[in-house]
Amino acid sequence: MVYKKLAGQTIVYGMGTIVPRILNYIILTYYYTRLFRPENFGILTELYAYVTFLLIILTYGTETGYFRFANEDKGDRVYSSLIICLFCTSLLFIAGVVLFQKGIAKALSYEGQEIYIVIMGIIVGIDAFTTIPFARLRKEEKSRKFALIKIINVVVTIGSVLFFYEVVPRIGDSIKIIHFSVRRDDVVYVFISNLIASGTVLLLLTKEIFSIRLIMDKAVLKKVLEFSFPLLVAGLAGTINEALDRVLLKHMIPDKGEALYILGIYGANYRVAMLLSIFVQMFRYAVEPFYFNYYGKSDEKEVFARIMRLFIGVMIVLTMIVLFYLHYIKYFIDTEYHKGLNVVPVVLCAFIFYGIFYNQSIWYKLTKKTGYAILLTLSGASITIIANVFFVQRFSYMAAAYGHFFAYFVMMVLSYFIGRKYYKIDYNLPRILEYILIALAIFVVRDKIFSKVSLLRDLLTGGVIVMYGIYIMYREELFRNKINRIWKLK
Repeated sequence: MVYKKLAGQTIVYGMGTIVPRILNYIILTYYYTRLFRPENFGILTELYAYVTFLLIILTYGTETGYFRFANEDKGDRVYSSLIICLFCTSLLFIAGVVLFQKGIAKALSYEGQEIYIVIMGIIVGIDAFTTIPFARLRKEEKSRKFALIKIINVVVTIGSVLFFYEVVPRIGDSIKIIHFSVRRDDVVYVFISNLIASGTVLLLLTKEIFSIRLIMDKAVLKKVLEFSFPLLVAGLAGTINEALDRVLLKHMIPDKGEALYILGIYGANYRVAMLLSIFVQMFRYAVEPFYFNYYGKSDEKEVFARIMRLFIGVMIVLTMIVLFYLHYIKYFIDTEYHKGLNVVPVVLCAFIFYGIFYNQSIWYKLTKKTGYAILLTLSGASITIIANVFFVQRFSYMAAAYGHFFAYFVMMVLSYFIGRKYYKIDYNLPRILEYILIALAIFVVRDKIFSKVSLLRDLLTGGVIVMYGIYIMYREELFRNKINRIWKLK
């Protein structure tokens, strides 16, 4: 059954996305928020936001382009051409960062900390280059290898971080011959750890890189790049929605120390809400090649519509889990950061809108109308820019959170109405509204009956969430026939 296959692929890809992210979420977020002051955590938050932008630029939409044209390619010309192209651009980028490190550091207000810039530049170059080998694993449905490499990446990162911040200081104290000082408030060893992990991933993908004869086919490359360029622009605009707040916050607040402190608080609480973002990424890895492979089947739109409804149901369930058990989940970050927990519900809703938008976006990818991706994401980007530039100084990080909320909401609505013109899918909006209203009713009733935290409330809440999930699966007829047969036997 098609849904079982997609669910299976999602679970396996989840092992490569959600397991590493959960490890990062539980171990590193917990560890960093206790190791670093908010000001230092703000440095990590800002620089990794720049990484998000740079990866979009350096991969220039070729991942989706590879999926779109790989099926038409009888040999490996698409893959080979993209590998060579990405290698060249990544190498040029790394060289540029090394040569102009002082100027870049000054522009970002990190004078004297050029090492941050150089290491991050190398990491970005490696990660951009490995995008297409990872895409090849997905295309060939080698999801287990994909997952294993992703998990190794995070395990190496965690191991390296703990080595530098926990093991090395003890070695330095006990073995006087070795003089290697590690300042526990210096974030540079976080970047070094990520560099070690990215290098490890590159080595593990050697077979995918050199398994074919590398040939540059200019005609094939031109065809892929023409398709992918609008996705690059859309990706940049989309990244503005995702990461611009963490870039602008420091520059919108006059006092640099206070700005990094606020950025650290916001960044830590943003991570609390990232459970939904992790699921969207996990789902994306499985569903994008699935959509392209299933396109052209007689029941394609019916299948795509049901996938959307199930996706929304899962997103709602995950939102319930985070919000209903936030009094436990919040301790993944240090208590010093809890003052920013009010951003969590807003960001969760924003991620729901983003997930729906991403699901809808298949219409312009399948119909090759990727130019609309630019229009849609720029509409959201404009809202994000306005929210951050004009409201951050007055409302602090809450303005950034609501910028996400309204940007993704507008993108979702516009995509729905424009998509109906070119690739109309009946998503059964009344049923989706039904799922949302029932969830809202659960929220209201729970807060009315149980106003205080208790074990009984937590247990009953868990039962209600399970029942809600079962109800959605029943409504989508995933196991309705089995239930009906059991009922008749009675």
